[in-house]
Amino acid sequence: MPARSSDGEKGTGWPRSSILDVALVLTSAGSRLPYTRDMRGGRALPQPAGRLRPLGTALLLVLLSVPGAAQLSDLAQAAGVRLEAKLTKILDFSQVEGLEPRLTVLEEDEINAYLAQQGVPLLPEGLTQPELTIGDDDRVDAAVVVDLDRIRESRSRSWLDPLQYLGGLLPITASGRVRSADGLAHLEIDSVAIDGVPVPISVLRELVQHYTRTLDHPSGTRIDEPLPLPYGIVGLRLAPGRAVVVQ
Repeated sequence: MPARSSDGEKGTGWPRSSILDVALVLTSAGSRLPYTRDMRGGRALPQPAGRLRPLGTALLLVLLSVPGAAQLSDLAQAAGVRLEAKLTKILDFSQVEGLEPRLTVLEEDEINAYLAQQGVPLLPEGLTQPELTIGDDDRVDAAVVVDLDRIRESRSRSWLDPLQYLGGLLPITASGRVRSADGLAHLEIDSVAIDGVPVPISVLRELVQHYTRTLDHPSGTRIDEPLPLPYGIVGLRLAPGRAVVVQ
């Protein structure tokens, strides 16, 4: 197993920055679905030590109050555990040369369950309730609640800057396509909205850069540039409800 980086998280062995880059490729292409607190389910999302957090408490409380809620919780926990095991498998594959491509299938429900539970310590503070939907034609829809006060106060802004007038915790959705080949992913963002109101794609660029900064990567990740895939991943094959990692 490779040595854990200075921003690594105990448990998966994955450096936080690398997990965020993989998650970014799958989630920063956004969601056209209407956001509701019931849909997001409260605060059960995964959160990297220092940045994103959980899903909806409201729905969770409702589920816990009706028969069968324990089974639902167990199913979500099991899905998150499966994803965690698959991440370890991806890490192990990166340590051994293979003659044939190694494929790891990540199911949408596993990804979201992991984000809501095991992955919580890996997400940045200021980001909560992330959720993604993988569609056809390489489409990825994503939603997350963002603490816009952190962004607004990070630098001075002109009166033309949309973030000058927004604050507090608001849902952000985005929609686009993820293309990948030769170890690089390319994001084609179609639309971004804050609390249902369309905003320029530049707003998403700034948010991603802000929340992906680390000591080793102070400028953060630029979504308008090719994104290197970590751990010998050469590409992602997307299909409705799943992503296949190719190493």
